[in-house]
Amino acid sequence: MKKKIYLAIIVIIILLSVYFYWQNRYVELRPVLVNKDLREPVLFSETFHNQLFKIAKPNEIPPNFYKNIKWVLQREHQEYIVKNGVIYIRYKYMNDYEMIWNHTTKTSNLEWFKSQRSMDSINGEYKNIEELDRIIKGFRD
Repeated sequence: MKKKIYLAIIVIIILLSVYFYWQNRYVELRPVLVNKDLREPVLFSETFHNQLFKIAKPNEIPPNFYKNIKWVLQREHQEYIVKNGVIYIRYKYMNDYEMIWNHTTKTSNLEWFKSQRSMDSINGEYKNIEELDRIIKGFRD
């Protein structure tokens, strides 16, 4: 009987370890857009909200996405790593399409960057102000 209990505990520990590894591994960050091509009715949109979004194709990516995404991720306190010029985030975050869509829209939102600049000037973070000025100027070019 003790062997069965120990075996069950070991199996549970292994399954939990695999689950936590899977959720915390790094995957490539890809922009997410609202899915306007829904052909069937949306069922349980509160529960399965990922069906309302889609991963953007290369021709649908916002123009400032790759230029500004690092700044947005830092500002939103998202962990990421860069390998060979590709940005990777944790799988559990990439699987939250609504959050990634929010980040995607912020990369091309001039008003959001202006509001961040004004907050930094109020807080006295002058290093960030210079970088934000460069990003805001990039929108005008």
